[in-house]
Amino acid sequence: MVLGRGLLGLRSVSALGAACARRGLGRGIRTPGLLCRVSLARPPVDADRGCPLSSGPALLGVLLHHTDCRKSSTMDQGTLRVELLPALTDNYMYLIIDGETKEAAIVDPVQPQKVVETVRKHGVKLTTVLTTHHHWDHAGGNEKLVKLEPGLKVCGGDDRIGALTHKVTHLSTLQVGSLNVKCLSTPCHTSGHICYFVSKPGSSEPPAVFTGDTLFVAGCGKFYEGTADEMYKALLEILGRLPPDTRVYCGHEYTINNLKFARHVEPNNTAIQEKLAWAKEVEKEFSGGVNTGGSRECSKTPSLFSPQGEDQRLATSLHLDLPPDPYLASHQQLKDHLLPPLVTFGGGTGTLGSEGPACGC
Repeated sequence: MVLGRGLLGLRSVSALGAACARRGLGRGIRTPGLLCRVSLARPPVDADRGCPLSSGPALLGVLLHHTDCRKSSTMDQGTLRVELLPALTDNYMYLIIDGETKEAAIVDPVQPQKVVETVRKHGVKLTTVLTTHHHWDHAGGNEKLVKLEPGLKVCGGDDRIGALTHKVTHLSTLQVGSLNVKCLSTPCHTSGHICYFVSKPGSSEPPAVFTGDTLFVAGCGKFYEGTADEMYKALLEILGRLPPDTRVYCGHEYTINNLKFARHVEPNNTAIQEKLAWAKEVEKEFSGGVNTGGSRECSKTPSLFSPQGEDQRLATSLHLDLPPDPYLASHQQLKDHLLPPLVTFGGGTGTLGSEGPACGC
């Protein structure tokens, strides 16, 4: 797959990078003081109007207090066009446009007014909402959007999704104009998480996949409602088997922080250093969003799973007692040990003080 429009381009999910292996593949983070302890049930919030105040720690309000300065941008893949819409502090919404019929779908419209304005700008007909999962920063705008745009088909794989009209399952298919949408069940971050694979039948145009909080650049989502085995299957057996030219659009901008963590774990890995330097340059050019740069291939990105001896080397240096074989069990202990010192790094588009790197919200 190619990580679309500024995401680290990869030929397969098996080339995600050490950050995903070290931090993402384990049980959900439970480190005190981090946002990952905050419940992700939807708070009483209108994301179009400002900062929400949840019933949980005030840290959530702090996270969303900043004005998002990332730029919107359009990825033209032929008939399939994707408008990247930055939302909240580090989220992305995606407007999928069929160039033939001018029909459109929106992925995770947490800021519905912004969606409506973009739809009008392009002069397209919005027919479908594709919700990756029920967390409020992805599904929290559904109810308002269906009031602004009556008659929308709201799709998702979880009954907890607001305004849901069409519950989908693994390999369910939908149509957005002439575009085909295949639903891919990737439970782990949440039990009902769905990724959406969009293609133009009979065309040589590259397809796209919208991965929500399952797959990020150099990382993956936290395991709120799943296991390491489920995430492994989602990344390697589901997403990893998509066509090599698939463009990937993920739900958050965590690139720089994920790569900082990878660099901390493997300070001598030149591939990680190169990708981090590249990501910082793209962030400057596109006002804080690596996800808005040009796509590129990263054939040198480290493999998802490092050799067993490397895990044992890291364990020895960190004075950890790790099992001799299962990678995923060791990764969880490594990330829990490393996370507290890393929260002071800061920088990037998603600060480590609000969420740990390579784990997602």
